[in-house]
Amino acid sequence: MSLKLFNTLTREKEEFEPIEEGKVKFYSCGQTIYDDLHIGNARPYAFWDTLRRYLEWKGYTVRHVQNITDVGHLTDDGDQGEDKVEKRASELGIEPMELVEDQIERYFEDTKAINVERQDIVPRATGHINEMINYVQKIIDNGYAYEAEGNIYFDVEEFAEDYPYGEMAKKDIEQLKQEAESRVEPDEKKNNQYDFALWLNAEGTGHLMKWNAEFDNDGERVESTGYPGWHLECSVMGQKYLGEEFDIHAGGKDHIFPHHPNE
Repeated sequence: MSLKLFNTLTREKEEFEPIEEGKVKFYSCGQTIYDDLHIGNARPYAFWDTLRRYLEWKGYTVRHVQNITDVGHLTDDGDQGEDKVEKRASELGIEPMELVEDQIERYFEDTKAINVERQDIVPRATGHINEMINYVQKIIDNGYAYEAEGNIYFDVEEFAEDYPYGEMAKKDIEQLKQEAESRVEPDEKKNNQYDFALWLNAEGTGHLMKWNAEFDNDGERVESTGYPGWHLECSVMGQKYLGEEFDIHAGGKDHIFPHHPNE
């Protein structure tokens, strides 16, 4: 009996065939580490663990990567609002990294308690800032990003001329544009409201976790002290540890849009 997995792109169950015979590269979107694990988080983690165990039982060599988001996940999906980690740390009266270290320890205790095995690699976003800055530069060089007041945004309209951006969400660009304009607060810095942040300038914002970055924007030097966008983080960590192509990319239903298309 063959394994069938649901393909979000086609909305169908499809027979699983790995890119490389006998090996499975598996990336799953992990915890934003600002609060305790709850049943909504635990369900997919338990499912992915079951899938991994099944694949290994079938004789596959599985390399499973699941990230930890400890910066850049904002309370608003329109690149506005507070960083979830910083907001929770402020409520508790502690430093953001103090919260992160405590929550990571609690996270692994909780997943162990429900018999979820630790993934092969559990990278933290804050451990890959240099790679993210370099990745943003590549996107700029490819013509799919622009700078505005120290922020770097992904140019969805430019990208959509070459690739089917809305395919996973089963929506065209006009639909996405209308939804973005009705869902998020207008941001005059963006060319279009459905554009999303690759890098956010934190100067004058009160954001505590920030790094110095320098970009070359068509010959113009851009210096920006800030932090990476949430979507970029998974792109960078997934490709670093699994390469440009991998067999399984898992996430929650809420990732169908905007997170996974924006990766």
